[in-house]
Formats: sequence, C-alpha cells, structure tokens
Amino acid sequence: MLIFHVTFAVVAAAAQPVCKFGRCLWVPISKHINYAKNLSKNLKNLDKKASELGKRRDDINVQIEREKPHKTPTKECEEWIKNVEEMEKNITIIKSEFEDEKKCLRGLCLDIFARMKLGTRVVNMICEVEELLKKSKFENGSLTDSPPPNVEKKPILASKFTASAFDTMEKVLEKIRDKTTPKIGIWGMGGVGKTTVMQLLNNSSEIASMFDFVIWVTVSKSWTIRKVQEEVGQRLSMEIKNESNDRVACKLLEKLEGKKYLLLLDDVWQEVDLNVVGFPNAHQETGCKVVLTTRKRDVCQKMEIDYMIKVEGLLEKEAWEMFNLKVGNVAESPTIRQYAEEIVRKCGGLPLALKVVGGALRNKNKENVWKQFLKDLKSPGEALTEDINEEVFKPLKVSYDCLTDIKKNCLLFCGLYPEDKKIEYSTLIGYWRAEGLLSSKLTLADARVKGDVILEALIDASLLEKCDGDDVNDYVKIHDVVRDLVLAMTSLKGEECLHLVRAGTSTEKMPEDEEWEKATRMSFMDNLHLSNLPKSPNCPMLLTLLLRGCYSLKVIPESFFDNMPKLHVLDLSSTCINFLPVSISKLVTLRELLLNDCLYLNVLPVELSELKSLEVLEVTMAKLDRPPIWIFELTTLKRLKIEDMRSYDNFVDSGQILIPRLISKISQMEEFCVPNFLYDFGVSDKSEDIVASELSSFCSLSSLDIKFLSASNLQYFLQNSRSWREEKLTKFWFGIGPINVNRLRWYKKCLSYKGGRGEDHSILPWAIEDVLIRSNAFELVGHGELTTLSDLGTRNTYELKFCHVNSCNMLGNVVNRNGLEMNVFGKLEILTLSNLRNLKCILQMEGPPPPLSRVANSFTNLTELRVYECPMIKHVFSNGFMIQLLSNLVVLVIDNCSGLEGMLSEDENVEYEPLPKLKGVHLMNLPEFVSFFKGIAMCWKSLEYMHIRNCPNLRKLPLDVNSATNLKKIRVSSRNFWDSLEWDNNATKLRFQPLVIDDFREQPLFPTH
Repeated sequence: MLIFHVTFAVVAAAAQPVCKFGRCLWVPISKHINYAKNLSKNLKNLDKKASELGKRRDDINVQIEREKPHKTPTKECEEWIKNVEEMEKNITIIKSEFEDEKKCLRGLCLDIFARMKLGTRVVNMICEVEELLKKSKFENGSLTDSPPPNVEKKPILASKFTASAFDTMEKVLEKIRDKTTPKIGIWGMGGVGKTTVMQLLNNSSEIASMFDFVIWVTVSKSWTIRKVQEEVGQRLSMEIKNESNDRVACKLLEKLEGKKYLLLLDDVWQEVDLNVVGFPNAHQETGCKVVLTTRKRDVCQKMEIDYMIKVEGLLEKEAWEMFNLKVGNVAESPTIRQYAEEIVRKCGGLPLALKVVGGALRNKNKENVWKQFLKDLKSPGEALTEDINEEVFKPLKVSYDCLTDIKKNCLLFCGLYPEDKKIEYSTLIGYWRAEGLLSSKLTLADARVKGDVILEALIDASLLEKCDGDDVNDYVKIHDVVRDLVLAMTSLKGEECLHLVRAGTSTEKMPEDEEWEKATRMSFMDNLHLSNLPKSPNCPMLLTLLLRGCYSLKVIPESFFDNMPKLHVLDLSSTCINFLPVSISKLVTLRELLLNDCLYLNVLPVELSELKSLEVLEVTMAKLDRPPIWIFELTTLKRLKIEDMRSYDNFVDSGQILIPRLISKISQMEEFCVPNFLYDFGVSDKSEDIVASELSSFCSLSSLDIKFLSASNLQYFLQNSRSWREEKLTKFWFGIGPINVNRLRWYKKCLSYKGGRGEDHSILPWAIEDVLIRSNAFELVGHGELTTLSDLGTRNTYELKFCHVNSCNMLGNVVNRNGLEMNVFGKLEILTLSNLRNLKCILQMEGPPPPLSRVANSFTNLTELRVYECPMIKHVFSNGFMIQLLSNLVVLVIDNCSGLEGMLSEDENVEYEPLPKLKGVHLMNLPEFVSFFKGIAMCWKSLEYMHIRNCPNLRKLPLDVNSATNLKKIRVSSRNFWDSLEWDNNATKLRFQPLVIDDFREQPLFPTH
C-alpha cells in the first residue's frame, strides 16, 4: 500500500509540468482552431472592413480628382493608396481560396490545418485593414501643391501670325541654342509686335523640351521687386507670405538652384536686378537664359544683354496684307486705293497701328472719308506722352478721333484698369450705365445689350482685345500702348476729363489736393499696398471711385465721403473693411455700390437707407451680424444681389411680420438675386405665399434667383407674375426645397427640385413642369415616383442643355421608345445620373428600332454622359442603335456601378464608327465590368485620355496604337493585373510603372514595340 501511494505521488509530481506544458501548448492551438471555426464569420468581418477601407480610398481619390491640377497626393498618400490596392488584391485571393475550400468540403475533404492557416491569415488581414484605416487620417493632409508645369502656353490671335514675327522668333531661338548668349534683348517701339514674338517663343515645342521651367513675367511700367517676385512665385506654385524681399529672394534662389530656366521678361521699362529678385545667374555653365522685350535700347545695355534684336515694322507687302485683312475689300477700290496705300505707309509697318486704323476705316466706302483721314495723319501733332512714339501716336489718335463721343468715353473708362488686366464685360458695362455713359432710361438688360455692341465695336477697331472667357463671362483687355494714349489724354495736361489712376501700382502715395479736386474718375484698383485714405478729400467733380482689390485697406475714415456730391459709382469689392463710415449717407447721387467678396464686412449701416438714388447694390461673402432690413427703403433699387450671408435664427419672429409688408416697396426691381432670401430673412411658412405674391408684382423683373420652400410657392409666383407670363424673365435660378443651386450657375435658366409626386397624379407639380419648359438646366433630387425621364413630357425637355437626376429610386430608364421618337432631348449637352438604385438602362427599346431619320435629333448634342452609383445597370448602351445617336459624345464617366458588365449588351456586326468624337473615358470601381463593345471594332480617332481604376475583371483594352492615334495618356490601376500604367503618345515606347503581367489570360494590351 505504501509502495502504491509513493508511486502515485511520484507520477502525480511528474505529471504537473506535463500538464502545464500541455496547457501552454493548447492555448495557441485552441486559438487557431477558433480561427478555423470562425472563418466564415471573420471573412464577413474582413469584407465589411475592406468595404469601409474602399470607401475611404474612394473619398480620398474623389478629393484628389477634385483638386487637380492644383493639388497632388503626398508621397504618404500615394503609398497608402498603393497599399490599399495591394490589400484588395490579397483579399480577392483569400476569398477565392475560401470558395475553393467550400467546394472541397462538399467532397467531404477537410484539411483542418489548411483551414486553420486560412483563418489565421484572415484575422491578420483584419488587423492590417484596421491599421490602414487608422493611417488614412493623414495628420499632415493627403494633398500637397502640384509641381508647376515647365511651360504655360499663351493664347495668340491668328492675325498675329506674321512672317516677320516668325522670322524674329527664329533669330531669338537660334541665340537660345547658342551657349554663349545667356541674355537676349528684343527691342523696338510700342505696338511693333515684340510681345507677339515672345508669345511665339513661349509656345515653341522646342523651348518646352530645352528647359525645366519657362517663366513669363509681364514687368510693365509700374513694376517693383516684390511684384516680380510674386509673379514668379505664383508661376512656381510657391506661397509668398509677408516676408522681406531678401527672404523671398532666398526662397526663389533655393527653388531654382540647379534648374535650367528660361526667363521671359515682357515690357521692361528700366533695369531689373535679377539677383535681387532671386534668380541664379544665367550664364554659359548653367544653361539658363533670359529674354526680355523693351521699348528702350538703353534698358538692354543696362541689363548687360549679350545679343540685341531690334523688331522693325512689317515689310510693305506684309503691312498691306494685314491692313487689307482688317479694313475689308474696300481698300481695293480704284478711288480709295491711293489713299489706302499712303495710310499704310504712314503707319510705318506697325501691326498695332495698322489694325487700329484698319478698324477705324473698315467698310468705309466714301472717298472723302479716306481723304480726310490721310490729311489728319499728315497734320503736325505732338504726342501727349514721351512713352508713345509719334509713328504710333498719330494713327491711334486719329482713329480715336473717328469714334463717337459715347465710344470715346467708354474707351477712356478702360484706362482705369491696371495694365494687362482682364476686364469683365458685365462689370464694365455696369460702371458705364451707373455713371451715365449709357442712357438711364435703359433697363439693366437693355444696357447690357447696348454695352455689348459698344465693346464689339471697340474690339473691331482694335482699340480693345478680346480675351479668353468662360461659359458665363466675356473679357477684354486694353493694349498697353492704347492705355498709354488714354492715360495721356486723361492726365492734367490732356484734352479729356481728368482721370486719377493708381491702379495696379505698389505705392501708397496719395494724389495731390488739386488732383482730387479736378478728377472725374479715380481708380486704385488692385493697389495691394494702399492701406490709408485721406480723412476728407474734396472731390466736387468725382463720378467714379474704384477701390476694388485693395486688400490692405481695412478702414475708411469716418468723414471720407463728406465731399463727393456727384459720386455715381463706388466699388469697394475685395477689400478688408469690416464696416462703412456713416458719411456714406452723403452720397445722395450714388447709383451703384459694390461690396462683393468683402470677407470681413460684418455690418451694413442703416445710413445706407438714405441713398435714394441707389439702383444697384451687391453684397457677397460678407459675414453680417444682422440682415439689412433697411434695404426695403431703397425704393429706386433695380438690382439687388445678396449671397452667402450667415443665417439669423434669432430673426425669425420679426421677419414673419416685417418682410411681406416691406418687400412691395422695391417694386421697381429688375434683378432680384437673393437665393436664400426666405431663409436669411426668416420668412415663416405662413408668409411665403405673400412674398411670392409680392415678387410676382414686380412688373420689370428680368432676373430672379431665389429658393422657394415648396412647389406651391413657385406656383403662386407663376400664376401672378406678369414678367413670367410675358416671358420678360430671361434669367432665373429657381430652387425648390433644401437644395443647392450653385452647380447650375453656368446656365441662365435653371431649376432644381427636391420632392416627390405632383398633384392630381401627375409626375411633377404643374409649376415645375411650367418652369421646365423654359429651363436649360434641370436638377431633380429624391423623386419617388418617376420611372423614366420621358414621363416628364415630350415638350418639357426641348430646351434642356444640362440634366442631373439624383436619388430617384424608381427611375428605371432615361428615355423609352415613345420619348425617343418625340426627340425629347434634342439640345441636351450634359447628362448626369447619380445614386439611382433601380436604373437598368439609358434607352429602353422594345421591338425593332425606329428609322434613324425619325429620331435623328435625340441626344444628338450630348457631349458628356456621367453615371455614378447605379448598381442595377448592366450595360451603358442597350444596343448599337443607342451608340449611333451619341455621335457627338466627348466625355464618358462611369463610377461605382457594381452591376455593370460592359458597354453594349448584345453582339452586333455594324459598319459605323462608334462614338467618333469621344476624347475622355473614365471607368472606376466596376467589379463586374468585363468588356467594352462586343462585335464592334474600336476605332477611337479622337480619344486622348483613358482612366480605368478598380475594374478587376477587365483583362484587355480594345485598343492599339493604330486605332487611337490621338491617345495621349492611359492610366490603369486595377488590383488584378496592373498597379499603374501610363502611355505617352509623344514617347517612342510605352512606359509601365510597374507592369504586372502574372494575371494576364489574354494577349497584352498593346503590341510589343
């Protein structure tokens, strides 16, 4: 017995460490067994986390796309995106392995160790995905400033492409190739074409390939070191803060160190010390070059130019051709030709003089007109300024004298703008009207028409130059020589009314008292250093005062406006003032007050209500501490624009009582642009109809920008508005419900509607349909009944150029056969479809397609098609018939359409060229996308750019280097086969970064070079 107990004790003692060892061994084993046991659950969790990660990545990519080209992702962000795509690829692989294991289980084959290993990898991946989500916060931000392009192209009018200009440009280019000439000077009188030579040089493809940076700086007469530094800094995407010139020079020197730059200095009037600006020395060793233009030869000498080129006038034959082109065939008349040839000789071959004189005499077919013009050219005259050569001055002055008085005054007004400033049509014409240059009897709309005619006449006369504009605004610019003439004629010694111009300068020096007293117009526009104004200047003659863009101006003295009894135009836009002095009430003749982009303005004094002549008031981006109720006392107002004010929750009660009663006082209103009026002024639901009714009583209304709270308020307005019934309301931006109308601002007649079913079982409320008939831009959000856009009514969509449909859950197609045959979208240019969970196709076609001639106008003008987050759509085009209709499509964007399989749903053998004008294709986040066009040979001659991202099942692009001859760039980032690919049509071979070919199952994308 004793032996038994002893034996048992020994065995028990020996078993204890074995048990401990067993427990230690079991813990990790049980952990991995749990991984195997919970594999399906963990895989779902991984899928959920991966979806969250993908959405975060997509949000960052959207931000990247939105900020292009000014911002680019940081290295950290690029690495993060690359890691996310690698993670998505690994998740796809592990899910595939799981599917294979499930197939194995059906065969009753269970490999517990493989399952444990798979489960462990899934858990590890969950941890890695969570870590990637944490890293997505990017403490220092995900974007940084984009590197500047090596050259910025300059627009040049075709009429400037003269043989002489190209010859001079070639001479300059030859010297740039020569290493021994670092500095080159182009000199000659004003208007001879020096800037044109520089523009041709800047745009030369050879120049772009020779330098790291081509930097253009327009120096001008009013230059300063800081102004040049700021222009260079902006070109190099550098932020220049309130630092000393020396400090900025050091930063520029550091930025350009080791870079091969070409510096183009246009319109240099005196020596510019490039070392002080911050440029590394341009010499033979660095390869850097400087080319400048100047009117003065001694400027070239002072700047130690290595080679000077004088730009002479055009040869006689070339001058005659340019003049003939401008003046028209009338110069070939036998009775006129002798005068025309003499006039051309008097212009001395100067392109500017030839164009201006040609514009003045264009289509003038009476001999005496030409005879008198030549006589005036020959008469002795003295240039009003030494900056204008007599050969240039005389033709310009005689051409100016040929203008009517109103055109003269309108041209003189342009001299108030800074040199080389783009001048917006609408703002300039507004100044003209308010000052009285255009008849006060004209409506605002008629004044714009009249102003447009005058501007076009001045452009035709070559006294103004047309600039690149945008879809909304047109711009002009005044040539610096013409501006010199204008400033000379409006100086104290000139023959016209006195202008006091300190625009675009960097000096704070105030005009003398005598100048204030005699000036009729004053401009300090874009004077960045103007911070102080005189306390109470005496300005008995002053009509216009422009302080726009004086960013350093924070305070206007209390008595500043005391002695300006005739002031008609006051522009304080883009200043840093936070209040207006009480003395503004003295401006009893003021007709236009502009306070746009005054970010620090927090109060508008009630004294403004005393400006009983005020017709135009604009206030945008101000942070007012209370709504300006007093505006309803300004009974002469014709245009009121108030945008981006703060909300006034504490004003609701008083607003309910006051607004409906007061709004009738401004019944002369022609342009009411207060989009958030009902919100900002706290109008209650009960008072909305009253406001709508009062607005409808404005008989002269031609422009209305307002957001109604419901369709019934809009209906109230339409029923009672004479302007609407008589179609005088030529511009409108209507928002219905809580919706943002800003995206539609490019169009003149816009409607945004957030709402559901209409009355009497109609698709839309009749008020919406009534406005839609006249709209050229329409946004529909959250409609719960609409199944096809064709249901909007065939006549309603004829004028639409832009259409955006968002979150309409019942919408199944864009247009059906009936709508197609009625040509409902004949003028549509841009169609955007987003978040439509039931959209299955764009065109629903039952039966054989109708003859193409019968539907020829449907979608004919569509240039952009964008489809976002539509999970049910399987094919963009239901058949080849639809593709034929989209013959003018330029941009195609498909994003986040999880069910999309391809572009075309059926195999077809067709002979037409699909989408012949397509330039850009963007396909993103399409997990089921397999192919482009089945049965149709791809031949996209217009294609320039293709971007494909996250299309894992797309293995091949239907292109080669012969079928897309204009293709400039391809970006492909797909987790299954490529991280990134770029193709440059100008290169001799394809560049892959990097190329991953492990997953290819078909032939490569392009033939091997």
